[in-house]
Amino acid sequence: MEHSVGVGKAIIMGLVQALTEFLPVSSSGHLVIAKSLLKIGEVGITLEIVTHFATVLAVVIYLRKRVAGILRAVYLRIARGRPAMSESQRKDFGTFVLIILGSVPAAVLGLAFKDFLEGLFDDLVGTGVTLAVTGVFLLLTSRRARERASLRLPQALLVGVAQAIAIIPGISRSGLTVGTGLALGVPKREVFEFSLLLSIPAILGATAVEALSGGLGGDAVAIAASGVTALVGGYAAIALLFRAVLRNKFHVFGYYLIPVGILVAVLASTH
Repeated sequence: MEHSVGVGKAIIMGLVQALTEFLPVSSSGHLVIAKSLLKIGEVGITLEIVTHFATVLAVVIYLRKRVAGILRAVYLRIARGRPAMSESQRKDFGTFVLIILGSVPAAVLGLAFKDFLEGLFDDLVGTGVTLAVTGVFLLLTSRRARERASLRLPQALLVGVAQAIAIIPGISRSGLTVGTGLALGVPKREVFEFSLLLSIPAILGATAVEALSGGLGGDAVAIAASGVTALVGGYAAIALLFRAVLRNKFHVFGYYLIPVGILVAVLASTH
């Protein structure tokens, strides 16, 4: 039977998941810390599925026009086999291909090292270290490359590799993907959108693995509250991330992560 989490703790976990999923501070790392502080062993499969789906929904709502354009382009190219497409439709279909290819590294790493990676979620000291490492990486992004042409396959694959590395607790997915794109000279708005679009199959894939790993159940009120919190908080976090990237303030989150990571590692090692 699934472990039940109270409404209050469920809302907190949903908020932590939403805010840290898109801000470059590592959702996995902060969830490890939150579980430790709230003395939660397992939040429950259903609650995790709902909060993850809510964060994906936040991405779809925020990028609804972009997502709709990509889905239309895929429909025209694959379902109807339409050879003639407008330039914007060709670009949307090209983005779809890059999303699929960029998702491969995380899928391979996640499936190949599933048990090992799950074990890392119990290592609070290691999580503190990786949070600090993420912070250092973010500070390095302040010295970014000059913007070049639009995203191409090599850059998309490198961003995909960054996403795969971010499976490790404490390593921020948005931090590594956006930071890598900026370092490669990908335009700010484009790397922001690609990072979010790349999160959709990544989060849905992880959610599917969770759904297949055990039975569903739990407190319906707590689950619903967590899902709503994750949706609203996720949308707000995306908007904040967008402003940080466009205003060249993306790296400032590193000033938060480094001391927090060191503090978590030190405190965990003394208990």
